[in-house]
Amino acid sequence: MVSAVKMGDQKQNESKDQTKDPMTILEDGLILCKFGRFHIRLLFTSMTAVFASTMVTTTSSYILPMAECDLNMSIMHKGLLNAMPFFGQVGATFFTGFLVDAFGRRIFLVGGNAAIFVCTIIEGSSQNYWMLIVLKLLEGIALSLSFTAVASMVSEFVHKNIRDRILMLYCSFMSLSLVVAALISWGVLLQPWHVVIIKDYFELRIWNIYLYICSIWSLLAAVLYCTIPESPKYLLSHGQEREALEVLRKVYVENTGNLKTEYPITSLGASGSFKSTKEMSLKKQMTHAMIDVKELFRAPLFCRLILFSSLTFVCLLAYSALRLWYPQLSTIIENYQKDYGKTDRFCVMMNDYRFKLNEKINAFSSNITDTEICIPQISGSETYTNGIILGLFSMFFVGACGYLVDFMGQKILMFILLILCAVCSGSLYWTNSSIQAALLISATCGLMQSALSLQQNILIRVFPTTVRTLALSAIVMIGRVGSLLGNILFPIMLELGCMGPFLALSVITLCVAGLVYYLPDPNKENNGAGDK
Repeated sequence: MVSAVKMGDQKQNESKDQTKDPMTILEDGLILCKFGRFHIRLLFTSMTAVFASTMVTTTSSYILPMAECDLNMSIMHKGLLNAMPFFGQVGATFFTGFLVDAFGRRIFLVGGNAAIFVCTIIEGSSQNYWMLIVLKLLEGIALSLSFTAVASMVSEFVHKNIRDRILMLYCSFMSLSLVVAALISWGVLLQPWHVVIIKDYFELRIWNIYLYICSIWSLLAAVLYCTIPESPKYLLSHGQEREALEVLRKVYVENTGNLKTEYPITSLGASGSFKSTKEMSLKKQMTHAMIDVKELFRAPLFCRLILFSSLTFVCLLAYSALRLWYPQLSTIIENYQKDYGKTDRFCVMMNDYRFKLNEKINAFSSNITDTEICIPQISGSETYTNGIILGLFSMFFVGACGYLVDFMGQKILMFILLILCAVCSGSLYWTNSSIQAALLISATCGLMQSALSLQQNILIRVFPTTVRTLALSAIVMIGRVGSLLGNILFPIMLELGCMGPFLALSVITLCVAGLVYYLPDPNKENNGAGDK
């Protein structure tokens, strides 16, 4: 009698499940999997991938001061080198986002990080400026293969009840990566290592060895992603119900320690709802992917795409320019204080550096040997300490936002962050000490990164799974155009006048804060399934 009742209840539950949306059932399945060992492993793997991406875009900024003589770089050369990884991403991100949505997250996470590792190893062997800049370009293209898939993978493996908190934790990895990058730079770049393999033809200076060391993160990420299964939401949205259910069972077993047979969900109710792409030819898979792309360019998704792209463009233009030039700016202040025994107005120190650098370049062009004239301004401990402070500020603001977002809401919090960011960046013009500059730049970058993190949490949830990575890729591509322009325009504006870049950053950040009002609320839209 009891067994009959249980069988009846089971049939009743199965009939209810069949009336549910498949994504809703999958969300229920993720809740049953709980948060456990698998998710910790996924988050650690995602952290190594974030570290690898940060190394791609950040290593140039740390080698600029000491490599300026080895590579004969002017301030414009430095700006171009900083911008090159973003240029590579701009050219490839949208296309790779389309491929990630069409063929899965895992293959690109493994392949992209492996490609970054290969490019970084070759880049570390660079002997001249043009070799370095070409490899930075290729490194940016390799990064575009994996960058947008990392956030999608994390989002699609955690259930709706903890998704916002986990995504904020994921966003904190970027802040942590800034601290790690500064620590590695501090530990390596101050060493007197110089390996001569073939004199005047192949020599490994300290910055070459530094690039080799930074490649470890991409290798580790590629290896770890080999152990992570494909996203169940991707599998379900592409008609592979059995595979999606099998992934959920594996997560359930790893997190709970129970047997696969104890997993209560036996079907995701997707029969007839999705046509499997696994059995399709490559041509048909591409055709179906193109049909999904069309949805992205229809209302309301297209309007949201434009809105998120505009916000990301402006935020990354300001954030990337300031963050990537920060080690160079800190080195300038540090060396000015060493040369003159005091600090001065920020712009006075900048103008003094530009005058001395132009003298070095002119002397080199006049066939005077670089050992007689060009003595690089080596970064001291203060520069790396400031880099750590920047990362810690970012971690603090991202952590505070993770707490405050439940009370204030994402949109109001984003608006406040952008206003504070504009105030801090505009105040840089009036600073006259290294401590003030360090605090204001760190606060500006931390506030901006927190705003970007909140925005990313919103956009990941308001775009459907079938076009999520494509939408994210398109938005990232536009953002990388902002990063590219920021790093090129920043030195140009510095050459024209010191006041320009900092006030410009303040004004555009202030203007874009008004766009936050028009952002959608994912909690209202996806209340049932928690996702699309």
